[in-house]
Amino acid sequence: MHSRHALDRRRIAALIVGVGLTAAGCASTSAGGRSGIGAGTVRMTALDVRHDARLMAMLDVRRADTLLVDTLLVDADRDRRARTALAIGQLRMRARFPQLRRLLTDGDTLIAANAAFALGVAKDTQAVAALARAIGGAPDPVAREAAWALGEIGESSRTVLSVALGDGLVTPLRASSASLRNASVRAALVLATVKLRPAPIALVVPWLADTSAEVVRSASYVVGRLRAPAGVRALLAVRGHADDEVRQYVARALTRTTVGDSLAVPAREALNAFLRDADWRVRANAAGSVSTFGASALDAVQIGLADSVANVRIVASDSLSVVFGRDTVRWRRAWERDTLLAVRRLMLAHLRRVALPIFDAEVTTWERRADWRYRMAALEHRARVGDSDRVLAAEAFSADAEPRVRSAALQRVANISDGSLAARVRVLAERASADRDSIVRVIGQRLLAPRDTAVRAPRRATPDSLVARPLVEYERLVRQWGAAGSRQPVAVIETDYGVVTLQLFGREAPLVVEAFVRLAQEGFYRNAVFHRVVPNFVVQDGDARGDGTGGAGFTLRESFSRQRHERGCLGLATSGPDTGGSQYYLCHASQPHLDGAYTVFGTVLSGFDVMDRIVQGDRMVRIRIR
Repeated sequence: MHSRHALDRRRIAALIVGVGLTAAGCASTSAGGRSGIGAGTVRMTALDVRHDARLMAMLDVRRADTLLVDTLLVDADRDRRARTALAIGQLRMRARFPQLRRLLTDGDTLIAANAAFALGVAKDTQAVAALARAIGGAPDPVAREAAWALGEIGESSRTVLSVALGDGLVTPLRASSASLRNASVRAALVLATVKLRPAPIALVVPWLADTSAEVVRSASYVVGRLRAPAGVRALLAVRGHADDEVRQYVARALTRTTVGDSLAVPAREALNAFLRDADWRVRANAAGSVSTFGASALDAVQIGLADSVANVRIVASDSLSVVFGRDTVRWRRAWERDTLLAVRRLMLAHLRRVALPIFDAEVTTWERRADWRYRMAALEHRARVGDSDRVLAAEAFSADAEPRVRSAALQRVANISDGSLAARVRVLAERASADRDSIVRVIGQRLLAPRDTAVRAPRRATPDSLVARPLVEYERLVRQWGAAGSRQPVAVIETDYGVVTLQLFGREAPLVVEAFVRLAQEGFYRNAVFHRVVPNFVVQDGDARGDGTGGAGFTLRESFSRQRHERGCLGLATSGPDTGGSQYYLCHASQPHLDGAYTVFGTVLSGFDVMDRIVQGDRMVRIRIR
């Protein structure tokens, strides 16, 4: 007798393979491709502009207009229908989810693919069966988005993904339904499993032997990101893969906890090889993983500390309290060898952990350096951890010439619990409340106000707090960037190392691009600092304060599209849903886990080498728009 579980699996298998693995019958369309300067701009009528503007306004204020959506879903323009499908998912218009499911079989690939993506954004559990049919028989772009959507939906999709990847088969790479699809679909199916908890690592591991680098990349990402012990042995087998991202994910996975005792030796051998890899991102991941082996990894960490790429040295430096302990000789050698401020700041942080004040005298001289970033580092070191230390540091730097240093000094005393220090904090706050810098004044005024101990939910824009602009403003953006083939803006980020040139996606994220362009043209980004750089993850900027807590005084909503977080993508930094502003990030490497959660509104055209050189605290000269 078959169990109910077995029957369910058979029905799922029938859904996937029963429709026939054909990709014919749908228009082949580039979906979610990069915007640029097309062969010619498509002329829009006044009604076209009005419809697009109303759709943009609806998304901006997060208020569903079902009449508008129903009208646009049958519009003559395929692109407008496709964007309307995305809007249904982003606004989670449950009453229109059935239309999205039906659109999965639309004769236009762009519309069907957008519908699949929208169902994933909305996490529509009722769409699992329709998405299963799509991964079985829809054209490749649709099947890829259907696979992604199944991953976003999560546990309800487990059986579909398991069957597709060949659960129970001896040779899944030859006999599964996934094996009958092209590499991009196979890769998407494997990648979708990273969202399942627990992830079916046993089903992912066989795909590390796929002939396609894209599929191997997805499988190594799943095992590497989750640091799944069950996949380590198979990962080690692809440590010499030609694809640099595969090697990055392998290096990331080989931590002490993940490899255990049985695979520690081959893992260490692989990491030692990775520390000499041609790709700095592989070396950075290896430096992070090898440091988890503690003091026994001393020689390997020393290799990372001597790397020619600053971001690799930064990763290696972020383990020195464990690797060096209280060995002052090693500390002094490392300090003398690397004069980069970002590295030395990390060293100081680790020296504080082991209570070794061996460079305090030199750091004191930083307080007189012309470069305010050294003075900021000196403040950070003097503040240490105690209330008294923080007040002393704030008093020493409260009159600094740089407002960013003054504001940081004040923020150090924001949560002083020692009542005996209250009078000194009040003197600092009163002085700051009359400061010539507006940000410093605000911090001072907050310090003087009665302390509010209420616990509040994270800041988030709500429909009631969102105010629509006049429709004419949305129409202006539609005319500027909305027409197919319209010229999209280009941004040039000037740094001390050179320039990074980016194509902005004005069609996909018009409100975000408009804000970015306006801030750049107003000089908001001039002389800012890259306040957050996580090696082989992101380079982040856009905060006038320089500490990641500031913004431009307005809130932007997400503008989701099928643009992915690939290497060089430009994304909108947020602190929660619909909380964007002036801060943005650039990705060092692909970050699939961010897809569908953050807005991608541009991509690097040139200057990858410049982007890779930037470390936390580096200066951004300005951003030009052309």
